[in-house]
Amino acid sequence: MVCSFVLSYLFFCLFLFVRQRHLIYRPRPELSLQPSSPDFELAYQDVWIPIENTSEQLHGWWLPAVPGEQVTILPDEPRQVLSSPKTMLYFCGVGRNMGDYNYLSRVAAFRQLGFSVVVFDYRGYGKSQGSFPTEEQLYDDSQAAWIFVRDELSIPAEDVVIYGESLGGAIALNLAIQQPDAAGLIMQSSFTTMADAVKHKPIASIIPVDLILTEDFDSIGKISTLEMPVLILHGSDDAVVPVSMSDELYQAAPEPKQRLIIPGAEHVSIYTPGEGSYLKAVNAFISTL
Repeated sequence: MVCSFVLSYLFFCLFLFVRQRHLIYRPRPELSLQPSSPDFELAYQDVWIPIENTSEQLHGWWLPAVPGEQVTILPDEPRQVLSSPKTMLYFCGVGRNMGDYNYLSRVAAFRQLGFSVVVFDYRGYGKSQGSFPTEEQLYDDSQAAWIFVRDELSIPAEDVVIYGESLGGAIALNLAIQQPDAAGLIMQSSFTTMADAVKHKPIASIIPVDLILTEDFDSIGKISTLEMPVLILHGSDDAVVPVSMSDELYQAAPEPKQRLIIPGAEHVSIYTPGEGSYLKAVNAFISTL
């Protein structure tokens, strides 16, 4: 009986080890919404981003700011406030793809603030080529997107703000460390390490997370080397990534740094109106760059 239980437990741990990427990354091939969908009505261009040393490409959207255009998605938030052109390079989380309503809402809000926006799907997500990624491949994807912005769109590094949410925050941080000439970094709803995020789950109490998990995403170990301003955003009611993790990231980050805990906000649904909205925090942050 005991032997059978031990074998079952070992098999379960082996299954988690082998299949961990399939549990972490949940790519969806269907793009349920486009920027031009009725909820947003944003002009955009489909773009294809080559991944270096592969034959694969990432699918993305380029939403350039149009002089004089007034985008109004959230009437109580600032509009067209940038004194000089800026581009937001946006890294989504990994539970959906860029056609998700929440992610597109974020893109639309960035456009309302006056940003041009580049958003793309990681390999295996949406129309992007490839299969389930690894941590290193996601970093390669982020570098491919950076090269595309620099070389194909001819946007200087100092005009690019890097924004990542959830696991996208860890990817964005890694890119920001590699590209210190970018204007700034915004991390939203992100975690200290992947292991810490997994240990927050109830099942973690019965599995040896540190032995099984090979996808590190060690943001807490990297953030002290950041060489640009950073804004850290987190919802007070985030049930996926504890808000305490943003406290740890903020404490470890070098100056200049800002942080906003959004009252009542959750993991993905982070917008709450009023003076404490994340868009007003983004607006204030950009004004310091």
